[in-house]
Amino acid sequence: MRLSAHRIHLPRGASQPSCARTPDRTCPRQFSYRYPRQFLVAHQGSPRPQLPFLYPSGQHLSSGQLLRLFSISSNHKKFIKETAKLSVRYSILIFLITSCFSIASLGILSEQQERAFPSPHEWSLITRFRFRRGKWWQVPENNEDEGFPNWARVYSELQYALNRLEDPNKDGVGILEQEEGGVLVPGVGKAGFDVTAKSDEWRQGYYDVLMGMATAAERLEGWVTDKRRRNVWAPEFVPSPENKRPKAVLPGMPEVPDGEHREPAADAPEVFYMRIITSNGFTTYQRLSAALGYADWLSFKKSPDSAEEMYRWALDIAISGLPTSDPSIAIDHKTAILSFTAPKDAITPNIVYATTNLATFLAAQGRLTSALPILISLLRARLNAEEAPVTRQTLDLKDSSITGTLLSLLAEPDYPPVPSSGDEPLLRKQSDRCEEAALKTYIGEILFATAGSSPTQRQQGLSWVRDGVSTSKLAQSLDPMRADEALRKKCEQCEEVGLESWGKIMTYLAAEAKQKRDEAKSGGLTSLLWKVRGTEGLDKEVEDFEGEEEGVTLRLNKLRSRMLREEYADMDRKYARTFVF
Repeated sequence: MRLSAHRIHLPRGASQPSCARTPDRTCPRQFSYRYPRQFLVAHQGSPRPQLPFLYPSGQHLSSGQLLRLFSISSNHKKFIKETAKLSVRYSILIFLITSCFSIASLGILSEQQERAFPSPHEWSLITRFRFRRGKWWQVPENNEDEGFPNWARVYSELQYALNRLEDPNKDGVGILEQEEGGVLVPGVGKAGFDVTAKSDEWRQGYYDVLMGMATAAERLEGWVTDKRRRNVWAPEFVPSPENKRPKAVLPGMPEVPDGEHREPAADAPEVFYMRIITSNGFTTYQRLSAALGYADWLSFKKSPDSAEEMYRWALDIAISGLPTSDPSIAIDHKTAILSFTAPKDAITPNIVYATTNLATFLAAQGRLTSALPILISLLRARLNAEEAPVTRQTLDLKDSSITGTLLSLLAEPDYPPVPSSGDEPLLRKQSDRCEEAALKTYIGEILFATAGSSPTQRQQGLSWVRDGVSTSKLAQSLDPMRADEALRKKCEQCEEVGLESWGKIMTYLAAEAKQKRDEAKSGGLTSLLWKVRGTEGLDKEVEDFEGEEEGVTLRLNKLRSRMLREEYADMDRKYARTFVF
């Protein structure tokens, strides 16, 4: 039986919702302020509907809403951690690979430099590295930016090596200061050290460092640098009493510092030359080379008196190494002429080297009467010297297998043999034929220049020049010359100088013969005499001189074209390589 339902009437105020807002209580649900149908009604000009969770009622976000914006889910956290781990892992891996590659490249380059410019094995690694870099920068092709040797960089590298070699706590263990070592000579510096306790290889490397720094100092004369030695400026950019209007520095280069903050980029060249000369332990040839280098520098600086004094000092150094106690039996100390009756063992390569440079200097100064006897005595000494024994070059049979190649790459290259002291008797070698050709050419030029109107002396000078050209041409066909590219090019230069002198002599003789012929045909008393004798001899003489001149010119042009082709080929081979040693 269905029960009857009775309608219950509630009070009027009871039908209101329980969550209705009152003036004292706020409702947490904001959308209850609006009619539900207004939820999808957008504001005027708004492209999206007005949803409550997109448009908060307040002007500022609450703390909960800010935390919700920066909250990261667990999956997102896991992705960030894995990405960070992979980034760190691959960054370390790339860093290790690039570091290993850089170290390997530096090692390969250093090994190539060591084989090209050997350094003493007893030096420390840093000193050898600096020495090799100083030698390497002297090659013009290795300076890609400049195209010529960066002498400031060379000087800096060798100076670092020199400081370590002269430091008793590093590579200079065993070197001693001489009694006058602490004395400072103005413009020269300290005297040399006593390096007799070091090995021959150490002394040879020390000598190479000092000579390299002297060469760099010659090129850096007048250059300045700042106290940090980061930049160098050429003399034309530096204001000085000789350069009152200096040039503006190049774009991107800092300005030249003032006088208080700049200093010379290098010491004077004589500092290093004199250190070699005054050191105890160097060979006679090493001290002689330093003295002649300093003399050449003084001659270049237009100081003939100082240069001659230095050439004489070099001759004294060479005489001090003679095996005899009486040097007068070998050479006249005043005139520097080698004695004709000197024993063969009393003539040394050092004596010949020193007197050759002195005679060349005297000839350049116009003192031909003093230079000619020295040159003749030098040629006589070379021709009378004993023949050097012919040494056959033995081919070094290297192991071409993979194991032998790897062992040869890993093994340290041997240091080259130290040059001789130069105090041994002079021997006539096939490689010295070019020196004989040069002496003959010089003698012929001096004889012809001082002949005046003497036809006999002129003919003698011309014969000497021709003989010099023939000797240089013959020397190029010898086996030692063909085996050594530098010696062969030197012989070509000797032949070029001889042909040029020969051509100038023939030009002078042809012009003089033309003048005589023209005077004979123009009239006058002289012409009457030639009419009686006939002018056919003059015409034939002019024709012979012009024909010989033309032949010499053709030979000279042919030689120069061949030398130019070889020079271009060498340049192409050099610049085709990344590094040149």
